[in-house]
Amino acid sequence: MPDASATAGPQALDTAFVSSLLLHPSRRALLVLDAGGRVLARNERSRGLVDRALEAELSTALANAMAQLAQHPGREVHYRHEQPGLVLECLMRAVVDAAGRIQGYTVSLYNQDEAPDLAESPDRARWRFALENAQDGLWDWDAERGEVYRSGRCFTMLGYARDAFDGSFDAWQNLIHPDDRPRVKVALHAHLAGEREGYIVDYRVRDANGKWRWILDRGRAISWDHAGRPRRVVGTHTDIHDYKQIEAQLRERERILNQAQHVAHLGNWSWDPDNDKLWWSDELYWIVGLPSHKPPPRFRHQRHLFTPESYARLHQASVALLKHGKPYAMELVMLRPNGEQRVVQARGEAILDQDGRVQSLVGVLHDVTEQRKAEETSRWRNDLLDRIAAMGRIGGFELLVGTGELHWTDENYRIHGIEPGTPLRFEDTLPNYCPESAQKLQLAFQRMVAEHVPEQTADVCYITADERRIWLRVTGRLELREGKPYRITGLTQDITEEREAGERIEQLAHYDTLTGLPNRFLFRERALEAIEAARRGGKPLALLFLDLDRFKYVNDTQGHEAGDQLLQEIAGRLRQCVRSSDLVGRLGGDEFLVLLREVARPEDAALVARKIIGAIGEPISLSNVDAQVGCSIGIALLGENAPDLEALLRAADTAMYAAKDAGRNNFQFYNSSFYERVQRRVTLEQELRQALARGEFSLAFQPTLSLADGSVACIEALLRWNAASGEHRSPAEFIPVAEECGEILPIGRWVLEQACRQARQWHEQGLSFGRIAVNVSALQLRDPEFATQVLQACARERWPSDRLVLEITESALMRDSESLRNTFALFKANGITLAIDDFGTGFSNLGYLHRFPVRTLKIDRSFVSQMDSAANMLELTHAVVSLGHALGLGVVAEGVETEKVLQLLRQQGCDEAQGYLFTRPLGGEDMATWLAAQG
Repeated sequence: MPDASATAGPQALDTAFVSSLLLHPSRRALLVLDAGGRVLARNERSRGLVDRALEAELSTALANAMAQLAQHPGREVHYRHEQPGLVLECLMRAVVDAAGRIQGYTVSLYNQDEAPDLAESPDRARWRFALENAQDGLWDWDAERGEVYRSGRCFTMLGYARDAFDGSFDAWQNLIHPDDRPRVKVALHAHLAGEREGYIVDYRVRDANGKWRWILDRGRAISWDHAGRPRRVVGTHTDIHDYKQIEAQLRERERILNQAQHVAHLGNWSWDPDNDKLWWSDELYWIVGLPSHKPPPRFRHQRHLFTPESYARLHQASVALLKHGKPYAMELVMLRPNGEQRVVQARGEAILDQDGRVQSLVGVLHDVTEQRKAEETSRWRNDLLDRIAAMGRIGGFELLVGTGELHWTDENYRIHGIEPGTPLRFEDTLPNYCPESAQKLQLAFQRMVAEHVPEQTADVCYITADERRIWLRVTGRLELREGKPYRITGLTQDITEEREAGERIEQLAHYDTLTGLPNRFLFRERALEAIEAARRGGKPLALLFLDLDRFKYVNDTQGHEAGDQLLQEIAGRLRQCVRSSDLVGRLGGDEFLVLLREVARPEDAALVARKIIGAIGEPISLSNVDAQVGCSIGIALLGENAPDLEALLRAADTAMYAAKDAGRNNFQFYNSSFYERVQRRVTLEQELRQALARGEFSLAFQPTLSLADGSVACIEALLRWNAASGEHRSPAEFIPVAEECGEILPIGRWVLEQACRQARQWHEQGLSFGRIAVNVSALQLRDPEFATQVLQACARERWPSDRLVLEITESALMRDSESLRNTFALFKANGITLAIDDFGTGFSNLGYLHRFPVRTLKIDRSFVSQMDSAANMLELTHAVVSLGHALGLGVVAEGVETEKVLQLLRQQGCDEAQGYLFTRPLGGEDMATWLAAQG
């Protein structure tokens, strides 16, 4: 980079150069180059940062950037220069004149280690572009890292949750309709290759309901590297599905309207009397016989288009319409240029403005020439058409009994796919019917003739000349002359769509649309028949209830389409595992039923279950990715414990849950004791939903003491449940049920408020203690509003948030998410600390302990209770204490019950202890008394 400023002296910078220079932050090193790359000017920062050696290092990259800007002057070219001890971020822009010619370049450099605040915020361009376009969803593609940021609206417009997909490029691409992906790829490549200024394309994506939805995708590369590769591309998603539907509807309506006018020979016109502008539709040009590319004759010069009599009546009616707005309707005779006469029905109306003045005239001409000609056809055809019209049918026929001669209406010819007017005899048409239909139709007509049956109807199948299979409903009526059969007249109705619709309805009503297996309704119907047959024959019968294991994981990780493919493959494997006499059905979701007939002994059902588990456990290829699932099977035998289908289903379902409890991917026969446990759980869930409203919950409190000075460091709130029946329910039993059914959320809010309220009351009584601790479920942590709810509870109960501890288990930290990080950040900002409860019993991740605002580790009581009896436990607790202290955390021992254990903990350096040695959990008033006794 030769420095022109050093030799040429001060120069007056061009306005364009100055404007470009001002775009750079002032603390950057700034250079102004001429069109050849020579330095024209530089600021003081550049003189201290860029020496001759660095200029040589940068020359190649800047030359590449200049070559790129020569092709794309509007770009910003970025380059990162790295050398030992120095990392420079470089940005080059071209300066162009009004004609678009490059006059020079501006370059800015900065050391991010020295001035990290000079780096442009990633959000700046992103939100600027979003505001400029004011579209629904925003996306920002970091091409270097392969990450795509998408605003929540990108997903919610499709019905997905805001965090439904990861930030990869392919996550969105997989939603795009396969037929649209090539267009999207071409459009994006054209922009990134510099062929187009921006990127814009519309395509379909699959929404959360599995349906295709149109969106408009627009974007622009806003940053490029020195090699001409895009660094960042930002854009928007706009939901245009409704517009696409309206557009399609308008096109279809226009097509239908034009086609309807053509079919009906209906032409329309409009006239603006103020400007004498006349408009005709295409069909009206055809009716009049004039070429459509020429303007229609003026309204006052149309006499030659009608016979004199017709024109006189039309002129009189038009004058009345123009002056008084009186509409007209009349039949006229038009004259085409070739002398042909056309009979038309003419209608005209006036469109009035707000003052009642005629604003324009509109009208239609309906060409009824062919209709009038048709009215003059033979008597028998008119009579036949009248019959058909009266009966509201589509096609008509006449069969002369004596000769077998057959007459059809044109519509009947069309239905059968035969050229109208083709001579027909009844016996010649029979080979075109399916054999059963031909026999049915022939017997129906023979019975009418032989027995004088007045009317017969038959649904028959007919094969057209182009081998289409159509269904017809043929209704015939016998006509007698002098008491003898003379002819059969009637109608033919095409019921193909009705028949196929019925077949589709039958399929949908009884079969699963995804797997083709009998659905629950058809399965129930056939199972009842099988049970009845088993009772009559005295032959055993078994029902297998299958639930797939890990199916949700496949659905979540590979998509619903892959999940559907897996279910289809599972259905096929189930069919292969049983006999043709057995019954396989899909109950719904990932649940299947298998009914085994004539099971000689229970072991045979077990053999089939093992065979099914083995077949389903084989890997399944889904879009070039192998997936592997298992299944849990419950088996119930028809007998005393399950005498009917309902009992059989309940028993098999119960056994299936027993199989899941036994470790999944196995089978279990029905056991009454497990059924009792299931019923117990159902009862617990039902009572839990009412317990809070009934005031059945209470809190007990247990203190944590400092081993350094004996002060009360913390008091833990413990939930207790005394049911309405008087039974004391164990938290170990009802807490998991509350988490499964979701009741833990309202219960957790209640516990938090009660604990804060009690702590405030103790504080107001002058009782001394540190913090109040509340146990929190992982389900509560996943609620995005949980942190706000905690702070609101502290505010309502007037309890300082920095004296609140939330106890969580290790497993609660395993599901890391943006929502969880935001929750913990809010806790940290308000002084709320976390304690890891039962530490050592779950999967520990030291990274999580360091990342989140964890203050305390609580050693599980199962370890503490064995410290004085098991040497390895003593070493384990010591390791936990050392680990906690190494991480800067306090360590609390739970379940301390003896002085010996307490002394061992003191020797290991444990910070705090909790247990029966100090006190059992106490109610609020008793805890107040205990605190007062501590002095």
